[in-house]
Amino acid sequence: MTNTPQESWGFLHPECHGRNALVFFSWDLARTIEQQFKLHAQSSVAIQLYEAQKAVDRLLKQYVQIQANPSAFEDQTIELHLEQDGSDTPVLSLKTSPQLEALILEAQKEAQASGKLN
Repeated sequence: MTNTPQESWGFLHPECHGRNALVFFSWDLARTIEQQFKLHAQSSVAIQLYEAQKAVDRLLKQYVQIQANPSAFEDQTIELHLEQDGSDTPVLSLKTSPQLEALILEAQKEAQASGKLN
């Protein structure tokens, strides 16, 4: 079974609410960042980071708009940064508001424990 591009987004999934929304969000977040860096691969790293940040902000707003888990997503932030790790290649880091980060990590642990994540 193949998913259409729209079906593969977590925020479009019928079960994207409550605790489930946090796991879907983490998947969508990774996909969003990856897509933006691929889409803007010919641009400077600064442009790639800027476009990825805009996309992450839109994703967060999307989860607020669909009321996926209001207490988890409203008034939360995710900031993208490039850090040097000693090599020539900068590493992308995410600074997630503490409340959202804690909820996502907890939901991922629960999903792994229940066998829903590999």
